[in-house]
Amino acid sequence: MVSHGKDNFLSRQNITQDLCLPVTYSKTKDCIINKEYQAVLKRHQLDTFNSVFMFKGGETAKTLKERSVIRFEVEDIDATKTFYLKRHNLSFIGPKRLVSLFFPNTAVSEGIKEFKNICNFRKKNLATVVPVAAGEKFVNFFWVESFLLTEDFSPFIPLEDFVKEQPEFFKGRKQKLLKEIAVFARRMHAQGFNHRDFNTTHILVKYSSADQSPELAVFDLQRVNKNRLFKFRWMIKSLARVNYSLPDHLFTVKDIIYLFMSYKGKKEINFLDRCQWFWINRKTEKIKKHTEKK
Repeated sequence: MVSHGKDNFLSRQNITQDLCLPVTYSKTKDCIINKEYQAVLKRHQLDTFNSVFMFKGGETAKTLKERSVIRFEVEDIDATKTFYLKRHNLSFIGPKRLVSLFFPNTAVSEGIKEFKNICNFRKKNLATVVPVAAGEKFVNFFWVESFLLTEDFSPFIPLEDFVKEQPEFFKGRKQKLLKEIAVFARRMHAQGFNHRDFNTTHILVKYSSADQSPELAVFDLQRVNKNRLFKFRWMIKSLARVNYSLPDHLFTVKDIIYLFMSYKGKKEINFLDRCQWFWINRKTEKIKKHTEKK
């Protein structure tokens, strides 16, 4: 979740957060809070579930039936802090609540689950958002509402926006970008994480200068899958989502093959690779048809 502006992408906010640092947090009755942000949240009376979930104001970034996202700022002692608040509306959790009685560390709400996924990504040196706080409130035994609070991601921006607004920037730079995407996906899968929505909307980039390779990060980790039983499908689905979300007029079939080969770490294609490439293309078409129906 990042702020969007009309300024040049290479001249955004000078300060870059270290997006791989491990997170230490404390727990209260209904919240977990990043210790780095405890003081600022307390100063602004945003350190309880109700105070955050019922926060008024801010700018709407997304509204869906099951959740909403707002962006808001607070004036702190040394600087303005910009946060994104993702609220998950009341939802039925069913058997997961029963499981949590026997395994207390099981995350049952979407807000807590995503906060912990973010922390786990950082433990494995995978760049992602800065988690500020998360909370959950059980309305009755099987129903819960929750939130996730993160800090603004500038100067990182969604790849989708970058490609859309400055397509000419990528002339002669596509291979560096595609290789970084492939390497990030391979590292993520090797560490046991499947993003499940790995596309240009959720891949974030930052170029320190026009001729350097980009730094990458990901966000929106609420659906991360850790089930290794079907790990052989992770590459297929991830690369298909990237393939579908990259614009055809800028990224050719040759470019996507380069993405695939970079993920595999190969220069030549064997029979198995050809089968996987065929599968990626089929999955891409399925995503396209599904999206068009929506």
